[in-house]
Amino acid sequence: MTDQSFRSNYACVVGGAGPAGMGFLFNAYKTGALASLARSGLLVVDAALAVGRGRLGDYHITANSVGDVFLDCLRDPALLPIFAPLEHSAAFRALRNDPHGAPMLTQVGELLAHASTLFMRYVTRHLGVEVALGTRIEKITAQDDGTFQLALRSGSCSWQAAAGGLVLNLGGRQNREYLHWSLAEQDLHLTSDGPIVYSSDALLSLSPAELVELFSDRVTPGSHFTVVGGSHSAFSVLDNLACALDCLGLEQLTLLHRAPIRLFFESAEEARAAGYTVDEGMDVCPVSGRVNRSGGLRYRAHQVGSDVLANGHVSGTRVKVELLRLEDRSPAVRERLEQCCSEPGVMVQAIGYQPCLPALRRANGEPLQVRESKGGLDSDAAGRLHDLSGQPIHGLYSFGLGSGLAANPMLGSERSFDSRIYGVWQFHHDASGRVIEALQEHLAGHAPQATPSLPDTPLEGAPFVLSALG
Repeated sequence: MTDQSFRSNYACVVGGAGPAGMGFLFNAYKTGALASLARSGLLVVDAALAVGRGRLGDYHITANSVGDVFLDCLRDPALLPIFAPLEHSAAFRALRNDPHGAPMLTQVGELLAHASTLFMRYVTRHLGVEVALGTRIEKITAQDDGTFQLALRSGSCSWQAAAGGLVLNLGGRQNREYLHWSLAEQDLHLTSDGPIVYSSDALLSLSPAELVELFSDRVTPGSHFTVVGGSHSAFSVLDNLACALDCLGLEQLTLLHRAPIRLFFESAEEARAAGYTVDEGMDVCPVSGRVNRSGGLRYRAHQVGSDVLANGHVSGTRVKVELLRLEDRSPAVRERLEQCCSEPGVMVQAIGYQPCLPALRRANGEPLQVRESKGGLDSDAAGRLHDLSGQPIHGLYSFGLGSGLAANPMLGSERSFDSRIYGVWQFHHDASGRVIEALQEHLAGHAPQATPSLPDTPLEGAPFVLSALG
């Protein structure tokens, strides 16, 4: 533990040092923007006592990108001296030795945590970046002059700071209300004596042995296990449950999905050779030529999805999968959907990440509500958030889990994809790059004003980066 005096004014505060927040910082360093921000005052805040990993390393699933994609986030020449010690990292060696294979996310999380720790140690010592770990942003007030006032807390210590711009990537959560709302859109309702609901986040964080322990008394002949969703996480849940509970005699999993199950292919020719029907106008990215580039299942999830579509089983197990479209109004399907929502069993929510945000207020004390869109917060191409009236909130940016970015025609995506784009590579390149440019433009016209009433605040005994990172 180390005492630290934090200044009262910053050009920028970065809230969240997980994969998205660190992607912003890495990219800012590569482009030279980080040194400029640090000279004007840059504070990084995270509630955890470690950086870089977020929840990513908790998931017992394969990534939806190959190892070289993650290594590409670290190989910029400007970063090489900082990351030299990664040569001794088991996770780094594993990805480097199999660059075209999809690694486990536990390995990716370990690699990002190690790289981020090295990076933070360097920029705090050499650039003067300030980092407060174990610290939460409790409230943000948007001032009339385009700056922000932050109330922060670390343990029993509270303090305030002003910022010219905010980059908030504080993670996402699977809100139970979102599941109820999504089902209610199809006139479906979970009953009080119906299934017990788990989040995909919670189950994907469990090992096979832990899944067996959790559900050993629930797997019986005819037991109901339902997964709601159709994305990578939904098929990863199907895979993990089937592989873990097959030994207990699990017979069937049911998947409730809204959109058609989409598979990723490098080209339309590859898709057709695999027997996949391609809609050239809706499924093919006009920039890359890839099929379902943004919304398609990849790697292990692709294999599971292919086998489920072809023969109704999770590959490598005896577990059957029943597919039910939520919008199907045929009597037989409708009856099954209602059974899934009303009969005892297990339901897994694999949809709907909402952002973790602190209380947002306007200068007059009124709540500042942020507009949402399908798949996350409503932001423009630069990651700038909007209020409920659709007006941009200048200086406030987010692009991580629960936020994401809309598909950009310049970068390419399939027309059928109408959600938000997430991904570690995007966090470290395109998404953060646009935020860096927009933030610099904003700060050029909205330099934070001095506030003599807020002296530099000592946080006695509060955990912060130098003590945490050694």
